[in-house]
Parts: sequence; C-alpha cells; structure tokens
Amino acid sequence: MQHHCRTPSQTVVLGGSISRNMPSTSKQASSPPIKAFRDFRAPLASGSALIEPKLAEASALLKENRSLDWRRDDWWSSLRRDGRSQLLTDAIRYTSAYRSTSWVDTKCTTDDAGVCSVLMAGHQPELFHAGVWFKNFALDRLAKSMPVIPVNLVVDNDVAMRRGIRVPTLDLQTGLSRYEIVNYDEGRAGIPYEQLVIEDRERFDTFDKSVRQVVSSLVPDPSVVQLWKHAREAIQRCGVAGCALAQARHALESDLGLQTLEIPLSVAVRSVAFAKFLLSILTELPQFHRCYNGSAAMYRYAHGIRSTAHPVPNLANDGDWYEAPLWIYGDDSPVRRAAWIRYEKGALVISDRSGRECVIDSPGSDSGAEKLASAQCNKWKIRPRALITTMYSRLVLSDLFLHGIGGGKYDQLGDQIMQAFFGITPPQFMVISATVRLPGVESGTELSDKEVLLKRRIRESRHQPESFADQSPVPETLVIRKRELLSQIPERGEKLNWHRELESLNRQMSEMLHDERRDLTKQLRDNELRQVSQSILASREHPFCVFPLEHLKTIYESLLARQQNSASCGG
Repeated sequence: MQHHCRTPSQTVVLGGSISRNMPSTSKQASSPPIKAFRDFRAPLASGSALIEPKLAEASALLKENRSLDWRRDDWWSSLRRDGRSQLLTDAIRYTSAYRSTSWVDTKCTTDDAGVCSVLMAGHQPELFHAGVWFKNFALDRLAKSMPVIPVNLVVDNDVAMRRGIRVPTLDLQTGLSRYEIVNYDEGRAGIPYEQLVIEDRERFDTFDKSVRQVVSSLVPDPSVVQLWKHAREAIQRCGVAGCALAQARHALESDLGLQTLEIPLSVAVRSVAFAKFLLSILTELPQFHRCYNGSAAMYRYAHGIRSTAHPVPNLANDGDWYEAPLWIYGDDSPVRRAAWIRYEKGALVISDRSGRECVIDSPGSDSGAEKLASAQCNKWKIRPRALITTMYSRLVLSDLFLHGIGGGKYDQLGDQIMQAFFGITPPQFMVISATVRLPGVESGTELSDKEVLLKRRIRESRHQPESFADQSPVPETLVIRKRELLSQIPERGEKLNWHRELESLNRQMSEMLHDERRDLTKQLRDNELRQVSQSILASREHPFCVFPLEHLKTIYESLLARQQNSASCGG
C-alpha cells in the first residue's frame, strides 16, 4: 500500500517558508510501494544462522543500493560525500587510538560522486549475546570479499538497563542451573551508555574474575578473561562504560584477525552532514509527523498490535510545539528527555522544555547546519532515536546495512517512513544473527513432554480415578460400578440420580488417590524446576563473554564457510 505524505503542493514548513536545498525526489510521490513486512525469526538449532539474503548476494545488493536513482540527486550526493568522508576520518581516528587501521588505505572505492563505499553494522555497546556477535564476523568476512570499508556503529545513546550481565551457573548439589547477576560497576542504570561513568573501579577491574567464578561450573575458560584485559586498558582511556565495553570487544576482534572500523554514534552525529540531514526533517516536522505516525499505524495494523507505544510511540504535539524523534541530555543531567521543536520569528527552537534549549536562526541554510553541529557540547547533546539512527546510517553513511533480528523487524517501519517522507525507494538491508548455546547443551523436549503427561495424570486422578485401579487402593467394586453406569446412560430427564451416583463414585475414588496425587504434584514441581534449569542452559541469550573463545570462533567460521560453500555449489 502506498502512503505518500507529501506532494509538491502539500509541503508544510514550521513557522513559514524556509529556503533550503532539498532533493527533488523529496517533492515527488512516485516511488513503488513497500514490500510486505517480513518476519525474521531466530534459528532453533545451536550452531545455525539466519542470513537474509545470503552472504553471496551481498555484493549484488550493495551495487543495487548504490544505483538507486535518488542517490544521484545533487543534495543527496553532496550529503553522502560529506557525511561519508567525515565518518571515515572520525572512525579511523577513533579506532586507531587502540588498534591498527593500516589496512584501510587500500579499501576505498568511490562512485561517480566521489563517495567511498561503506558496509555498516551497529549495536549498543553492551555485552550482547553470541548470536549478535556473529554479525561482526560476517561484517569482516563480507568486507574482505568486496571493495568496501566495514564500519560498526556503536549506539552509545541507548540506555544501559543494568551495570552488569546475567551469568548462568550450575548448583552442584541440586544439579539445577540459575542466573546470577554480576555487575561491573555500582550505581543506577537507565542512563545512556555514553554517560555511564564507572564509579567502582575495583569492581570493574575484577569483573572477569567474578564472571569466571560464577560460570566455572559450566564453562571453565570463558572469553571474558581475554576480553577484560582490553577492558582494563580501555577504561584508562575513556572512563565510561559505553567506550570501555565497545573498545574491549573491538580490540579482542583485532586479536582474532577481524579488520573493521568502529565509531560511537555520539561521535558520528557531531558532523555538519548529520545536522543537514536532521534539519531536512525538523524544518518540515508537521509533515514528518504525518508520515511517521501514519506509517506506525500501518505497521501496527499489519501486525495486529493494539498498543500505540509499539513498535515506537507516536510523535506528539502540544500547541506550537512538535515532538521530534530525538533525545536531549547532558553531562550534568544524563537522563534522556524528548526533544521538542517550534518556530519563533523564523528561528528554529530545539528544546527539552526543561531548561535545555538551542536556537538556530537560519535552519534551512548551511550556516544553520554548522551552528547546530557546533552547538553540541557536554552540557547539550542531541541524539537521534532508533529509526532516525538507522535512517541516517542507511541513506547517508553506508551502502548496505547489516541488521540483527530486532533491527530487521523495526526498520521495515523505517522503510515506510523514508518512502513516505522523502519520496524515495529505501536501500535494502541484510539481517544476520545466529543461535549459539553453551558447549554440550542442546534444547530438548523430553521435559515438556513429561509435563504434559504429569498434568494429564493429575487431572485423571480427579475425573477418571478408575485409570489408577491397577496401581492404587481404589476398590475394584467401585470401578466396576462406574463402568456399569457409563454403559447404561439413561434418557434425558431421568439422569439426576444416575449423575449423583457417578459423582459420588468419582469423589470416593479420587479421595483414595490423595497420596498418588501428592506424588504426581511433587514430580510436576520438580519437572518444572528442571525445565527452568534446562531453559537457562539452552538459552541463546547468554553474553558472548561467558563462552569459550575458541568455541565461538569455530562456530562462526563454520557458519561463514557453509555460506560460501553453498554459494560456490550454486545452492
């Protein structure tokens, strides 16, 4: 279904006419309809991967994205050239602070507009699960087969839900597994990673020992040991969790031979190119609202979602204030607040409506973009929300983006918004994830099968107690009498006495099965505990740092080789 929010006669600008050089494609509503939403699911078997499309198709997909008509528009070409150049400059400078970037010099291939080809992935700087980490290995493998520069975007404006990880452990007395929370720091969570200053250095420095102690009953050689050598070095450089966790992981990837650049989102959005992209939305924010909220409503309808908070809340307005898909915060107040926009005498006011405010006098000009870029400082940080982050990453910073499962689902909404607002065909993306379980653990069904059997037997002890006659004190006379009643069902209107006798027989026999039912109930509770234990062991959500490094490396290499072999065989 096409959903065009704008035609040349419908352009709406906050506060009046703004002079700006937007691409001609943004004034047209002629692009083809978005494809049906795809449902990406994690693979069930351990050591398996979801890669859609296949790795062998990545090169063709990237070329197709680079050939999209709108990319040749002067506005987009200039934005991509400037944004890409700044991205690579900043990413090389950032990455070279802790690992070599000498390989980058031979990788850049430019198009007719002089834009270097970039392959990009991204994630929060958390200790994510092993299936997410596989995407970084795929990024490296793809880049080594194509003339592109691989860049991983560290989304450090996302909030840290906790200052630690859940670590699986095994109680050797009961044989049951459980989770223990192991923290790398003290203090509250719920603030952006880039603001998460480490408060307890001793706890941070000994985090690897704490994790190893907890997980040792399951994994004697977790990769957190290798990882945390780099983390202790990283924390000396930056002092905040987002930087330390990401740099430690990226340095470990260097040890494994991966050649990629990284850049925090907090660095990538300081550029003039990002400011221009952002102002192209903010100067037409009422129109963007219609596209954003309308696309979200379509997404909810297609997925049967009733809550207006999912997958993203609608953007609101309050009088002449319009909510923007941005966050505002600063070092002195790190809690994220929504950004609000309004015009005052032709100037663009960006505010959290709680004391932080920035005024851009000429928002449609280059000087306005330069002012917005330079306004960012420790006390005033403006950061994009998820959909704007991937929108800028896919339209400006890269030629092909590698999503995980969650990103692949929600960014189909981003496709709708991009097409509706800019009037363009969105570039395609890939979805890559893997399922990796702890060594020696598989997901089984025997415990759930036993649960079904036990629940059925408990139910039968109440309603079909005669089925226990061979293994219980239920008198055979009662069983025979019940069978006689069931073989002689009276006509309607004559069942009252028959029904009363049947109920009495069931009650008598059921009461005699009290001990059997108690034993079955205990078996059911024990089985449920074992099921919880098994689900913990078999989870695909364990942080990558609790796995043995060689175990992960072997699985990742096998998955990537399997994709390559499949391609070479034409499969």
